[in-house]
Amino acid sequence: MKIDGATLVLAAIAVVPWLGDLFESIELPGGAKLQYRKLEERVEAAEQRTEEARLAVNDASRQARVALVAAGDDSGRGERADEAVGRLLREFTDLRDRMPSGPARTYRQEQIVAELVRLTPQLDDFDVAGALGSADGGTRLAAYARLYALPEGDLLPALVEAAAEESFPFAQTWALNAVAVVIDAVGPGNVRLATARRLRSCLAQLPPHAMYRTQSLRAILGRLEDAAG
Repeated sequence: MKIDGATLVLAAIAVVPWLGDLFESIELPGGAKLQYRKLEERVEAAEQRTEEARLAVNDASRQARVALVAAGDDSGRGERADEAVGRLLREFTDLRDRMPSGPARTYRQEQIVAELVRLTPQLDDFDVAGALGSADGGTRLAAYARLYALPEGDLLPALVEAAAEESFPFAQTWALNAVAVVIDAVGPGNVRLATARRLRSCLAQLPPHAMYRTQSLRAILGRLEDAAG
């Protein structure tokens, strides 16, 4: 094969992705220059914005679905509220034992949350603070649903602590949803510095694949930072 200038240029372009750590730019014959690192940074930033937008749309869709189910679900309305809540908590625990992680399990869990959002405000003797510290994941989920439906500012520090320590990813997602709603109720400017710091430490502890939770926490912290000036 004859090697000419055009072939060399194409070969240089082909190896650009492997030279990013070595060169800031590559100058081609005729004075053309490839600003590799700057281009790479722009591509990564664009990809991040696209992913954040996709997650925001999916999160809004999920919460809208939960709200729709909570408003329109007639299942179990013949039960007493405490009996229905107990049944839902048992089902939540059973789901984790018998069904593998995936869209089907998540969808049913969202339906359970929606019913808890509707039912837990009817429990006059529900110990929300105690439920936040419960060793049972379903009981904690009920507390998150209650605070999502009826925000209580006094419980924000306990809710944030529960969210930070939550071991179930689905439950942690809804703990953070409840945190956002309670902060809306009390006002971002009235959140204590210690609470904001605990949220920031929670963000640092999230695994790389926890995209929804990371996005939720960043949005919450961004509002707190804006309020603090």
